[in-house]
Amino acid sequence: MATNYKQPRRINTVSVTLFLVLAGGAWVAVSAWPIIALNANVKNELGETLPRAYKANLRPEPESSDGLSRIHDELLESVKKLGVTDPKAEVVISRGKTIALQVRYKATLTLKGLEKSYELTMEPKVETDAARVEW
Repeated sequence: MATNYKQPRRINTVSVTLFLVLAGGAWVAVSAWPIIALNANVKNELGETLPRAYKANLRPEPESSDGLSRIHDELLESVKKLGVTDPKAEVVISRGKTIALQVRYKATLTLKGLEKSYELTMEPKVETDAARVEW
């Protein structure tokens, strides 16, 4: 003889809890979307500038430093145009075995509905090998 077990209801505590967790995650994602999009745009700008920095790094020293200084100033200006409002935003160009471009800035996450704000530190970075190619 088969045993008949009591089937759980379609709406129970597990399904309600799962729905609340997913709704909370969606709420945070919608609130954070402007910061996520800004960070992606800044990283794209860094990626587009990286080949110029690589080429400037290959030049002899006085030209190399001047070129990287120009790239630094242009990057700082273009990042401000993208929407970075932090007055202390900084562009870091590091040279060595790799050449890296990084922007450090603070962004404010405001949770929709609560109007509670959190300050986040964003540090998008791109890098490439800085070795000279010998043909």
